[in-house]
Amino acid sequence: MDYSLATRILLLGLVVISATQAEVTENKTRICQPAPLWKINGTAPMAGMEGQVTVVALLKKKLSNEGVANVSFLIVNEKTPLSRAMYWELKRNAPQGIPVYQQQILEPDVWQILDGDKDDFLIYDRCSRLTFHIQLPYSFLHLPYVEAAVHYTHRKDYCGNCSRSSFCQPSSSKTCKCE
Repeated sequence: MDYSLATRILLLGLVVISATQAEVTENKTRICQPAPLWKINGTAPMAGMEGQVTVVALLKKKLSNEGVANVSFLIVNEKTPLSRAMYWELKRNAPQGIPVYQQQILEPDVWQILDGDKDDFLIYDRCSRLTFHIQLPYSFLHLPYVEAAVHYTHRKDYCGNCSRSSFCQPSSSKTCKCE
């Protein structure tokens, strides 16, 4: 059967969502769990993010911002000496307005706390609960998965019972109209 790209993405999404929901029921995943506490230079970047969707990118390279309202992006650079040496290059290439955090040597490793790896995207809902953890190869930005996860989290209360703010419903103009 020859499925269109949209159909294949939808089918893959349903498989991922079904598997994720089964894992959540058995409590084998971090999905729908609050973000763990992590700090860089004494700052907790996730503090105060309630009420908006937050995307944490564990990157060593440029991140592309699609510009969705009430979505915060932040980048956490790796802790290794080579990545630390390339921090200013990463910061220079990051889109304007997206903070790039550099881990300090004596601080706990944020990537380990988040159970993440290079080029992972962690999407948190308005109540700071993890909705998606997208890993390579699905996290390549030319693929639709990161953008789809951000849009889904922005529009739906995936984990349920998030009272931080209303969720958005797409209007006929393809923009998000919050109720």
